[in-house]
Amino acid sequence: MDHLIPALVEAVRLLELQAPYASAYARRDAGTQVRIDSATTSCQPVPPNAGVTLTAWTGARFLEESTDRLDPAGIAASAAALAERVTMAGIVRDGLALEPGEPLQRSFAQVMAEDSRSVPAATKIEVARALRAAVAGELLQEATAVVGDVHAEIVFVNRTRRLHQHLHRVRQIVLGIWAKDGAQVQLHGGFERIGGWEHQRLDGAYLTDLRRDGPRLIGAPRLSDPGEHTCVFDGAFAGIFAHEAFGHGTEQDLYLKDRSEGAHWLGKPVASPLVQMFDDPANGWAASYFFDDEGTLAQPTEIIHDGVLVAGLNDRYSHAVLGHRGLSVRKTANGRREAYDHKPYTRMTNTFFGAGTSTVEELIAGVERGYFLTHPSNGMEDPKGWGIQLEGAMAEEIVGGKLTGRVFSPVVVTGSVPRLLHSVDGVGRELVEASVGMCGKGYKEWVKVTDGGPALRLRAVIA
Repeated sequence: MDHLIPALVEAVRLLELQAPYASAYARRDAGTQVRIDSATTSCQPVPPNAGVTLTAWTGARFLEESTDRLDPAGIAASAAALAERVTMAGIVRDGLALEPGEPLQRSFAQVMAEDSRSVPAATKIEVARALRAAVAGELLQEATAVVGDVHAEIVFVNRTRRLHQHLHRVRQIVLGIWAKDGAQVQLHGGFERIGGWEHQRLDGAYLTDLRRDGPRLIGAPRLSDPGEHTCVFDGAFAGIFAHEAFGHGTEQDLYLKDRSEGAHWLGKPVASPLVQMFDDPANGWAASYFFDDEGTLAQPTEIIHDGVLVAGLNDRYSHAVLGHRGLSVRKTANGRREAYDHKPYTRMTNTFFGAGTSTVEELIAGVERGYFLTHPSNGMEDPKGWGIQLEGAMAEEIVGGKLTGRVFSPVVVTGSVPRLLHSVDGVGRELVEASVGMCGKGYKEWVKVTDGGPALRLRAVIA
């Protein structure tokens, strides 16, 4: 789509004859998904989505015009339509100023050792069949395997920037159902990886976990002693904790609406000194990119340093407003659109706890009585009240520093985010990426995210 850049540059020039700031965004999404279970096999393209959005800032609000015409004439027509709307809306000459960034012209592409777009559909189906077979084992009644590849080509232009990127990733997911004597359990696992078809391998550690833990969970009871316990979260469970504990609560567009308690805690201790937390769209995990949808180059953000909340995440507008209010806020690369014709919001990317020094075994050995939590499924938070709820499929009992083999399912974690974080007294040394997932802004605006972390030992209310 880089052939559109001259037309986009001209559109921005036209709009800035009136508006104090304008930008252009073009995007094309494509891909394939294969799904196989015992009854059906499907191989389908990802629904095509391609178009251009032009943005003009009036000094008081954004106006946008979208089109699916990917040609200079179509872009020129959209620019003319948006310019007319800007004239009707009027310009606030002393309004909030938006900075376009330092001059930069770059093209980026994620590397694919084997281009998944060139892999035949028959090969993709065979890989999905082999993946489904790889989870076969004791008491398995049904398994569904999904493999796929997704690709995005994105162009961003404003008066100082001409940016172009190709993003590629592959995924594999398995969902299994195990049953015995009328009881059954469902468990899933998988991963997504930046790059090409070379990552579609059948030796993922998650397959071993599914084969081992699926049968163990059949008929597992709920906890008989719900309440506050010492818990060890594995890396994946710590990841969902990172995402929910300081997910939307650090997205600074919520600060503007006074919908995040975290806004009042910047520079203050919110966690144990052992806790570090980051959001990093440049670390090579599955939600990585080279620049966000507002033209800011990807870079890591340290959210928590030695237990102190030191930064949040922002988009171009929230960063400008907070600065106008006198807050010293670093610009982050977190302005993201669900698709070309959706507005940008402040969104997480790859969010995770920093690594510590302990092994998982050492963390468990320090628990006299408690639980080891694995197989997270979902979570939610209340940014204003700073409460949290996490759900997972398995809690394994710990007694005298050892796993007893007794398992309970499902498990729910609740509590106050600061209280949970302040209780952390052990941090693992192995950083785990939990890469299968999406995140919505409320009930909509879905974007790719990942989370992760090392294992954590803490006190938590579980049931």
